[in-house]
Amino acid sequence: MLSGLIVTILVVIACYLVYEFALEKKDSYLITNPSDETINIQINEQNYTIAPQQITQIKLEGGEHRLKFNYDGKETDTLVNITRFNAVINPTRAEYYVFVRPYGAGRNRDSIFTSQTITIDEKVYHGNIKRYSDVYIQDFYYNLDQDYPKFFLKKGEATDLSKIFSKDDFKQFYFENYE
Repeated sequence: MLSGLIVTILVVIACYLVYEFALEKKDSYLITNPSDETINIQINEQNYTIAPQQITQIKLEGGEHRLKFNYDGKETDTLVNITRFNAVINPTRAEYYVFVRPYGAGRNRDSIFTSQTITIDEKVYHGNIKRYSDVYIQDFYYNLDQDYPKFFLKKGEATDLSKIFSKDDFKQFYFENYE
């Protein structure tokens, strides 16, 4: 009986470790600064300094938050309402792309990809792709600092998973996976 208890405890620990290091998706709120200058941003009276070409993760609760910052000679003072578990605060209003990848059985992926297109830098990209340049972006599942899963198991159900990319990262991802 003692050996059975020990084996059970080891199996539970192994399952937890697999979940923690391979399966769990960590939610995050990011402030991005793809520019060449430092940006100071205030969120609910809390100050953040974002260095050039940096992405900073912050902790936020759901609900309304006040954002104040000055970028490119324009002062912004706005309220954002957090309703999702992932979001990007984009003070530079840089272009980001959300790509929706279909998973699951019984999907005609070819017709999904060819029926929707977007043009980026005079090149046509196929698929469910949306362009954003808003101060606050939250319409996606996987954030900039997360990858699509290598595999996704959900028996018989069609599932679409969305991920946000910077413009250059999206072009590289598309080239590596769909060209």
